[in-house]
Amino acid sequence: EYVPDERLSHLKIPKPEAMPAVALYHPDAPALFETFEAYRKWYERRAKSEGKPQLDAQKTVGLLLMRPQIVSRTRKHYDGLIRAIEAEGLAVLPATSTLMDNREACEKFFLKDQRPKTKDRKKDESDAIEDRSRVSQIVSLTGFSFVGGPAMNDSEAAALFLKKLNRPFRSCVSLDMQTIESWQASGTGLNPVQAGMQIAIPEIDGATEPFVYGGMPAGESEPVPLEERCQRLARRLKKWHRLQTAERVELKLALLLFCFPPNKGNVGTAADLDVFPSVWEMLRNFRDEGYQIEVPESADELREMLLGGDSERYGATARIAYRMKTDEYRRLCPHVEEIEKEWGAAPGKINSFGGELLIQGMQLGNVFIGVQPTFGYEGDPMRLMMAQSGAPHHGFMALYTYLEKVLKADAVVHVGTHGAMEFMPGKQVGMSASCWPDRLIGELPNIYIYSVNNPSEGSIAKRRSYAELISYLTPPIENAGVFKDLATLKELLANYRQATDEREREQLFAVIEEAARALNFQEA
Repeated sequence: EYVPDERLSHLKIPKPEAMPAVALYHPDAPALFETFEAYRKWYERRAKSEGKPQLDAQKTVGLLLMRPQIVSRTRKHYDGLIRAIEAEGLAVLPATSTLMDNREACEKFFLKDQRPKTKDRKKDESDAIEDRSRVSQIVSLTGFSFVGGPAMNDSEAAALFLKKLNRPFRSCVSLDMQTIESWQASGTGLNPVQAGMQIAIPEIDGATEPFVYGGMPAGESEPVPLEERCQRLARRLKKWHRLQTAERVELKLALLLFCFPPNKGNVGTAADLDVFPSVWEMLRNFRDEGYQIEVPESADELREMLLGGDSERYGATARIAYRMKTDEYRRLCPHVEEIEKEWGAAPGKINSFGGELLIQGMQLGNVFIGVQPTFGYEGDPMRLMMAQSGAPHHGFMALYTYLEKVLKADAVVHVGTHGAMEFMPGKQVGMSASCWPDRLIGELPNIYIYSVNNPSEGSIAKRRSYAELISYLTPPIENAGVFKDLATLKELLANYRQATDEREREQLFAVIEEAARALNFQEA
């Protein structure tokens, strides 16, 4: 019935392993680290012996991990992403956190100790925050609110603390509430619970890049990494890192304008935005910030340059920046055969001329200004948008292939609400490698200038094309009206117009004339 005492005395029971509430983790480390200094020493020794990247605030990605998965050793998905990030030459600082609040882990590991201010140190508060950060960007892998966990969301507290961190905040998705197989087969993508908890709630905190990187295989009890997705995400993080750290004169930007319906008069259309003056102001600001750029004399000249050139020769809505040969297109784009099933042999009939694909736009130094091609279904654009089947046409695919693989842009800026790329066929949320928005944007950081009065479609851009939104809104306009003596004069004029008695009109005219002189009105 009972185990004899003498048998117990021969059992070798290991000592309890300390599991702190917050700690630093690495799959190659022998144990968790309770201090940044201990992790730093281990990481630097490993970096020297194995040729791994060193910890450097400018190239270190801070990761937030769920403590229960570290404790229970169900962490292969974390390990896969960590290794993918390091393979891109970035260092990692993976912090385990509680389910309910990430602030303690971030404060302890992602921020240096507060240094006392001195009289000689004349820096503003943002500089002080910059000095304190140990990471260049933060990626949450918890799938919950930054403050509040799975049960609630304290977005005000999150915003306050994230402002203190002053670093880009991203939240990526592990398929914890559905299997990898169900996600792959689903046209919707993430199920409602997963979408609400791991997409919508982190968005309230300002999180971006809702990228699926791992999940639970059917019949298994431990999540695994999706290798291709981890590698794609790591390369996207590296692109964002380059935007933060490279000299501005080295960076290449692509600004895309929209044109719907497709004709010259509609190039640069967007809801509630005067596009060409806005782009011109952006170009001037880019130049002032150190970008290598040639700025036209005015917004009108910018418009004329883009719409002119050789556009008439090619029957295009804008001038041609690049002619992509069909062989080059096939070599650079791995999806040509799928597109041909929908649109026929490349180069197709849209945005093509003489067997070449036409990239509409112009180069101004290191800034490319392009025009996103037509949908291809102008009579029925919803036929293609978010369809379960179908594909963008060759011209559409060629533009984004050009931006990433020929121009080698560091980022794309979509100007105004809105284009078509984020509505292309694929899952509604939780993109996979077979979704066309994911294929089109590739590894390009996507910055989208979007009207703040259209949050629903703005969310689509964030979720389906990994866009970071910059909001705009037309200022409210109200009739200013008149006041004081002008209001009196206005009333006299109204009475004069309504008067029918000639004597009354003469009297009113005399009063109006006197009031006009008092207000310094002169005869025309």
